[in-house]
Amino acid sequence: MAENPWLVVRAPVARPALRLFCLPYAGGNAGAFETWRAGLPRAVEVNAVQYPGRRERAADPAPRRMTPLVQALEAALAPHLDRPYAVYGDCLGAYVAFELVRRLERRGHRPADLLVVSSAVAPHRAEVEPDHSGADDATFLAELVALGTMPAAVAAHPELAAAALPAARADFELGRSYRYRDAGPIGVPVTAIRGDADPHVDDVGTAAWADLTTAGCTTVTVPGGHDLLARADPGLLGAVRSALLGKEPS
Repeated sequence: MAENPWLVVRAPVARPALRLFCLPYAGGNAGAFETWRAGLPRAVEVNAVQYPGRRERAADPAPRRMTPLVQALEAALAPHLDRPYAVYGDCLGAYVAFELVRRLERRGHRPADLLVVSSAVAPHRAEVEPDHSGADDATFLAELVALGTMPAAVAAHPELAAAALPAARADFELGRSYRYRDAGPIGVPVTAIRGDADPHVDDVGTAAWADLTTAGCTTVTVPGGHDLLARADPGLLGAVRSALLGKEPS
């Protein structure tokens, strides 16, 4: 199969029992999942999604609207849906993951076996994101550090910060422009994970993911804040592993 620029697979599995497609938070990239391979069952193949506009795809325009992004993801993932698969998304990535799973199901592709989301209020309960488009770089970087989506060391390094800013701004525009549209629930089970100290996502917003599926929703609370994925929290990975084990034994 030809190389797919959308997917980073550090440890390919010859015949995976389950493919896990992973979508990062706003400003994130496929590198957020570098350590996941070692923490998941051997038969699970980790496919980290690399959006345009970052790392090796830095020259490509970063997506700023949900519909064209999900359409592009559908085309990119379609050849890889020949085996059971799950989709994981964190924060903004949770909404991309939901819309992707919904689109794949509605358009006749093999449906996902599981949707796992973290650090995200269910989209029909989410508030409109703040508008950061007018913020200068220093103010925007400070917001990224406060949210935990950019390490302070990166924000303090002029060259690294300059390289990361365009994609981060595009992601925040993507999040602000996204609106959930009711088209009925999906038929895919959901596991929704939150940190117990997350100031942006409460139990009610997490539990509301149950409204969006007919296949059941499990909520999991782990120690930590809004930056579970960004700081490679072991509790998050453990919760994802447990969710997957319900679908595929190690």
